Amino acid sequence: MYEPDWIERERRATLQSYGLTSEDDTGSLDEIVRLTARLLDKPVVFVSLIESDRQWFLARHGDLGGRSMPISMSICRHIMEAPGVTIIPDTLKDDRTRDNPICKGERGFRFYAGTPLVARNGRSLGAFATLGYEPAELSELGVEVLELQGRQVMAQLNLRKALRRADVMRREVDHRVKNSLQSVASLTRIQARRVVSEEARDALESVSRRINTVAALNQQLYASDSDQTVELKPFLRSVADLIRESISDAVTVDLEAQELKIDASMAGALAIIVNEFTTNSAKHAFEDGMTGTVTMTARLAAPGQFTLICRDDGRGYDPGTAGTGLGMAILDSAVDQINGEKILLDGPGFGIQVTCRL
Repeated sequence: MYEPDWIERERRATLQSYGLTSEDDTGSLDEIVRLTARLLDKPVVFVSLIESDRQWFLARHGDLGGRSMPISMSICRHIMEAPGVTIIPDTLKDDRTRDNPICKGERGFRFYAGTPLVARNGRSLGAFATLGYEPAELSELGVEVLELQGRQVMAQLNLRKALRRADVMRREVDHRVKNSLQSVASLTRIQARRVVSEEARDALESVSRRINTVAALNQQLYASDSDQTVELKPFLRSVADLIRESISDAVTVDLEAQELKIDASMAGALAIIVNEFTTNSAKHAFEDGMTGTVTMTARLAAPGQFTLICRDDGRGYDPGTAGTGLGMAILDSAVDQINGEKILLDGPGFGIQVTCRL
């Protein structure tokens, strides 16, 4: 059936909009074609996509001689605009297929039945079809099975397209959020340099660090394949780098983090804990240009149990006043957010251990 060029161009554009490739995970489609082959008792069932120069198989059951074939050998191209199921009982007796190489010879396909895969705009992407080595008919039940399973295939393809589009939009939003957060943090730092009050300056710098921490979390989510989990090690490394930029060069920040994926909300709380502990240590434990080190260790202490240990080797703390400042109050709030337990560590300097369940 002849179609105007603009319709064919629109059909190909529709197919391209689905972004389907041979590298896609086809597990759910494979299940559909296997079940259909059993229900119809046919050796070959497949999902074909029709391009300008070839037909290729997104999912298949049985031997088709490869993942694709030239468009001239495609039977599915003949039924693209036909409604319902098209049945060719004997391919060697049908004008559309009698000269097709895949229908000839001892292993030629003599039976074909297929239904178009129609997108929401009415354009066909390809077909859901079955082949047999002997001339045959398809029962009324078989026709119903092929139509129903073809609709299931199309539903899967539409779902994949929707998820792909949602992922693109999410990443674009994440990118814009990251840029906005960085801009706000920069403006906050600029304002901090202009204020006279040391207390106001410290507060603005603290706000800037927290905004940058959120931006770092956003960046890790943007770089991952999930909006629910982040890689712990690179995320805490980003947070540590931000902290180093805002404290004295005399204070070294060491980080040892296990390769681990954790929930995004937990990552945010851990970042606040690390930020508050380190900046408080830099301010109070290493006064008057003292040199020292803040060490952070993040690891699995036991199956399902996560431990974060933060220590400094500064001048220590007064047991009577430890944990009474604003920074420690913020830290405690972050610990509560992840239902964690915090203990103060004995020994020189100051340290905390936070334990929580993954």
